[in-house]
Amino acid sequence: MNKYAIWALLLFCTACKTAQQPARPMEQYEDRFQVKTSTLNIPVKIALSDLEQSINQQLTGVIYEDKDFNDGDNTTIKATKRDRISIALDGQQVTYRVPLSLLIKYDIGISKVEATGDIALNFRTGFNIKPNWALETNTAVDGYDWLQQPRLKMAGVSLPVGFIADLVLKNSRQTLAKAIDAQVKEQLDLGKIIGENWKKMFEPVLVSPEYSTWLQVNPQSISMTPLKMENNHILSTIIVESRPLVTVGDRPKILPAPALPNFKYAQAATDDFTLYLDTDISFREAERLANVNLAGETFSQGKRSVKVEKIEFFGQGENLVVNTFLSGSYNGSIYLTGRPVFDFDKNTINIEDLKFTLDTENFLFKSAGWLLKSTIKKKIQENLNFLLDYNIKDAQEQLQKQLADYAIAPGVRLNGVLHELNIQNAYLSRDGIKVQLGLKGKVKLMVSQLN
Repeated sequence: MNKYAIWALLLFCTACKTAQQPARPMEQYEDRFQVKTSTLNIPVKIALSDLEQSINQQLTGVIYEDKDFNDGDNTTIKATKRDRISIALDGQQVTYRVPLSLLIKYDIGISKVEATGDIALNFRTGFNIKPNWALETNTAVDGYDWLQQPRLKMAGVSLPVGFIADLVLKNSRQTLAKAIDAQVKEQLDLGKIIGENWKKMFEPVLVSPEYSTWLQVNPQSISMTPLKMENNHILSTIIVESRPLVTVGDRPKILPAPALPNFKYAQAATDDFTLYLDTDISFREAERLANVNLAGETFSQGKRSVKVEKIEFFGQGENLVVNTFLSGSYNGSIYLTGRPVFDFDKNTINIEDLKFTLDTENFLFKSAGWLLKSTIKKKIQENLNFLLDYNIKDAQEQLQKQLADYAIAPGVRLNGVLHELNIQNAYLSRDGIKVQLGLKGKVKLMVSQLN
């Protein structure tokens, strides 16, 4: 055999080899993503009744006792809590009424006389928030009212009731004011509540175990409206600017949480929110779900049939490439491409214009034309739309469940309603299909059962 015959044979063999299956499309990606900042307004509502209950649990029994006659006032006083401490609102301050029963012993020189009485001490607390989110309170005495003036058990001796009231105020105000301040700071520990949840918002939360859907809030800034009093509640609104991320697939890595930003006041806000969620559906996860529905499927035409072994996804510009591995009458890959688009009316992601690549179509026309007549393309199309559409609806349902009644901490619950979920953008990246969702709704943070 001469050298020309050998070259012709090699070329023929090469041609036969290259014709065994269509060429794999080139993989390439375009960065078209635009970051959108979400604004989450979280109204905070704290019932004064819970604060009142907490203070009453902590302040019981003897509130103040002076046992020394020789401290310049010739008097000993034992002040015991008489009834519940009541809390009310007065403008931008909280007022407290502390009822006390008094046991008074007065040295009149020749003997010591005893009297009893009931007094209500009034206190007033103002609020301020420090840069580190610590709540600063300032409780001061706001006068007193005699519920029952002291009555001596010895006739003919008068007791200076004004002097007694001043003594009680002087000696108990520091103790009571400090106790009230301590309780308010402990129960309304904004620094602790905000600080802990600032870190949690960077951690992935599993919102759909069945479909491995994770949510990370990723806050960028946080602020708060001034505290105000209304209808026996302390009210404020926490405003979080964030860039939330929803990931479908493996648990994402925990992003390092930066230090909690310093406290700053924000303008008045409503109870609604607008969130833009960047949803990642990794190629790996999309392939897993697609293979659940397609792997093992058999397609026949006459005496010929093929079985889908597995599905692979990758990107080519704006198009999703579906590499379908087949076995049977044809062994090898066929390639289809389609463009992910969103449908505003149906709120779904569709793979538009799914079709065989030109090389695949030419190859099948010459070598396996019966596959072009089969329902394989239609079946793949149906399952791709189902995959994307179902996961978006599932995310909406799961997020609504989370908003309905979500326990952030003991006594702190998030309640909200998701009104609307719209798809803002869909595109391909090296990691998978990225979908930007826009959510609108209302949410409230309820603080109760204070310790």
